[in-house]
Amino acid sequence: MEELVGFCAQCGKPIHCLHGFLNGVVSRETETLYCFPCHDKQKEMEHTTPDKCHK
Repeated sequence: MEELVGFCAQCGKPIHCLHGFLNGVVSRETETLYCFPCHDKQKEMEHTTPDKCHK
């Protein structure tokens, strides 16, 4: 069984519940729904540090 749950807050892709499993991620901080690729990109951006200037 496939049921539409909502849309990714970043790219707009439809996110479904497939046989009782959410095919996406709900952010704990903002309670926002993301597809897996957008969630992975967001996690990568949170953990990268800006390049330091080399003098």
